[in-house]
Amino acid sequence: MSIPQQRMRQRQQPGLSPTDQHKLKTTLNTTYSDDMTLIAQHFGNPHATRARITDIDAHGGVTLEWETSSTDGSATEDMQFAVRGFDGTSSVVRELGDLATEAMCAISQNPSSVSQLSRAQHALDARVLVDFAYVQPSILVMSLVAIGMSALAMLAVSSSSHPLLKFVHMFVSQSTCYYVLVGVIIVHFLEACVVCAVCQLVKTFQPRQMDTRTQVQWTVGGALFGLFCLHAFASKIMRQFALAESMQRPGQT
Repeated sequence: MSIPQQRMRQRQQPGLSPTDQHKLKTTLNTTYSDDMTLIAQHFGNPHATRARITDIDAHGGVTLEWETSSTDGSATEDMQFAVRGFDGTSSVVRELGDLATEAMCAISQNPSSVSQLSRAQHALDARVLVDFAYVQPSILVMSLVAIGMSALAMLAVSSSSHPLLKFVHMFVSQSTCYYVLVGVIIVHFLEACVVCAVCQLVKTFQPRQMDTRTQVQWTVGGALFGLFCLHAFASKIMRQFALAESMQRPGQT
């Protein structure tokens, strides 16, 4: 994406309202104050104390302020940074969580450390986001599909005088088998197109849930295995709709 396109996309995205900014700033400065201090100590000043978010603008620009104390007295410092891929409150939380985790790993020298903010974001994602990882059909299903398509292709195009083929053609003509084969191929192709299109929509609106590799896997799976793959994919889509609906119901958080 070019720089003008990125700027246009940023202008088109809805910014944070003053109410959202205030709520987010209050939550970060109370519940996750330790994470803010870690960010200040790692990216700002190792002697930073009592770090807090002083400003979050409508498009994800964040100002972090902290205090330092030394023999010369106390001082106040701050730094500003922009959230990458800003798309609302969740992107600000995600960015700060990643920074806090990086700071925690560096300060504690433990690469497996995870900040409190990141743990909270992961827990929320698990509640509202479905894992669209590709589900490969079982060996039995793949074997049956391969054998069935191979047998149908042989009945449709083979001119062999094998007794078994002659026996089958007594009940189903070769031309009928050919049209059935073409129909199956067309249906599988259409299923693959539908899966690819839906994956593209998911990737556009929820890029954390779908990447190009996963999209290709589902598309190829739909082309090869048809309904066996489409059923698993449709189940994930329906589960995502159910989660989204449950989050919108009054009285639920």
